[in-house]
Amino acid sequence: MTVEELAVLLRTSKGAVYARVSRGGVPGVVRLGRTIRFDPRIIAQWLSAKSASAGGQP
Repeated sequence: MTVEELAVLLRTSKGAVYARVSRGGVPGVVRLGRTIRFDPRIIAQWLSAKSASAGGQP
């Protein structure tokens, strides 16, 4: 999953995704040189856990 795809999924900007990555706030980060990708399975689990901890609210 690309930064752009994650930004759409999170309904945020690419800059916000990069900021969260730099703070360690996104799991499943895979760095390929200067490129950042995300493991979609880990992102799905992370979002599911965040949704459950927020009482079902996205």
